[in-house]
Amino acid sequence: MAYRALYRVFRPQTFHDVVGQEHITKTLQNALKEQRFSHAYLFSGPRGTGKTSAAKILAKAVNCQHGPAPEPCNECPACKGITEGSVVDVIEIDAASNRGVEEIRDVRDKVKYAPSEVRFKVYIIDEVHMLTTEAFNALLKTLEEPPGHVIFILATTEPHRLPATIISRCQRFDFRSISTKAMMDRLRYIAETENVEITDQALALMSRVSEGGMRDVLSLFDQVLSYSGNKVEVEDVVLVTGVVSQSVLGKMAELVLGKDASGILEELQRILAEGKNPEQFLHDLLMYFRDLLLFKTAPKLDELQHRMMGDERFQALSQAFSHALLYSIIEKLSKVSQDMKWASHPKVVLEMGLIRLLDPGDGPEAQKESVSNSALEALVNRIQQLEQKLSQVGQGVAASPIAEVSGEAPRKEAPKRMGMPSTVKISEQRIREVAEHSDPEALRKIMQQWSDILNKIKKKKIQVHAWLLDGVPVAVGSGGLVVSFKSAIHRETTEKPQHRQIIEEVFQSVWGQPISLLTLMENQWQEIEAKITRNEGSMEPPKEEREETDPFLAEAIKLVGEDLIHIKD
Repeated sequence: MAYRALYRVFRPQTFHDVVGQEHITKTLQNALKEQRFSHAYLFSGPRGTGKTSAAKILAKAVNCQHGPAPEPCNECPACKGITEGSVVDVIEIDAASNRGVEEIRDVRDKVKYAPSEVRFKVYIIDEVHMLTTEAFNALLKTLEEPPGHVIFILATTEPHRLPATIISRCQRFDFRSISTKAMMDRLRYIAETENVEITDQALALMSRVSEGGMRDVLSLFDQVLSYSGNKVEVEDVVLVTGVVSQSVLGKMAELVLGKDASGILEELQRILAEGKNPEQFLHDLLMYFRDLLLFKTAPKLDELQHRMMGDERFQALSQAFSHALLYSIIEKLSKVSQDMKWASHPKVVLEMGLIRLLDPGDGPEAQKESVSNSALEALVNRIQQLEQKLSQVGQGVAASPIAEVSGEAPRKEAPKRMGMPSTVKISEQRIREVAEHSDPEALRKIMQQWSDILNKIKKKKIQVHAWLLDGVPVAVGSGGLVVSFKSAIHRETTEKPQHRQIIEEVFQSVWGQPISLLTLMENQWQEIEAKITRNEGSMEPPKEEREETDPFLAEAIKLVGEDLIHIKD
């Protein structure tokens, strides 16, 4: 007889054999015992968790000659025929390859005929989410009110793709991923049946690699047996699957903890030289640090018990790493995983990512500290500039007493404004012109439409919207709009030509005519507004009011008074 794969040989034949789905098997058994089974079922869940097997067991249980019974006898002709697939009244349909409306219409036409061999005609539709919309529509009415001799069992891995009208017509059962412990128990039973010696570490590794799918782990077990024979060690599983062994991952974690960059790169080169896939290695390393964090937080989790088998340093490493360091490592490795998907040289990205694990300056807290230090440094520079300006002003103040001693009255000159730094210069004459001809009604309309203007700017470029949020319109007239700012950085960035262009385009679309943007600081606007108020009615403002405003000079005047300041070119 031809060789049969393990997942076919050990396919569940009774509800008792279905591993890890007790919440489903018990419900179905009780329904069969009380003769309250439904006309339509929906089995959903991850691949390899027993959906199709449970459907065939249910078909046998309702058609068993000793039933309907909670368990099929697997001895009568009906049970044997369904197991072998020779009973024509139990029809398995692969919706992935029979997804059209014509195939479903054929099913709809045939359901009215009574079964010829067994008690119930059972339709098992696998991967039902692959049906087209028209096919689902053709199935709806039949699924809702089928003949009494028909049972539908739908199986899918993606229930969210099914129409709600289909789901509402079925009893839904959600299959779970099978736990590591349940998988290991089943593998141990199969190994004993097949006279295979296998270590617990090998069982744990196969269970972890299969990620909750019993069919996956049985296929892997079959492959490992072909490689190793009747004695299986963890090294055999590592070679067959291509994963990185737990001992290597533990060594890499120790190197990270010891900040040994050279050792990390040497170990990585050795791992890749053995033919390991960089993405697979990174995945295994990320899951190892994730398990360290989980074990440190909840050491009693059943999911982590397989990590403890044969690895004494796992627990010691979990205690050696702090929570904050594990958070940082997991975040960095996750980012490296994303970057490697799009990198032309993934190995280089992996090497950089592993070295970056040793640099505490990359973490979120370090970034916050860096930002804080930058802000502090900028503040210190500004204070130094102000002290330098004030020292220059102080030299001018010292000249006044000397003049008084010599009997000469101090010559009071009109103070000349020193050149303002380029980052805070304003067009004072143009701003005064707009302010003097400002239309209060127009300004009120601008304020009413300000939120709409900001939203339109946000749609064009969100960064410009963020900078302009700090501004407040204060005057509009003579084809210009004056906006005052509290933050010099926001004002300076808004003044960039590309940003001004976006803002002025939006203003023109709202206002209906061209309008130029003028910006200044809040204290500068207050001074200009006060000057306009004092000189209202004057044909020409004084010369000193037409000159540019120097914020350092203004601050010095506030400190010592205008009479004590003498400015020289």
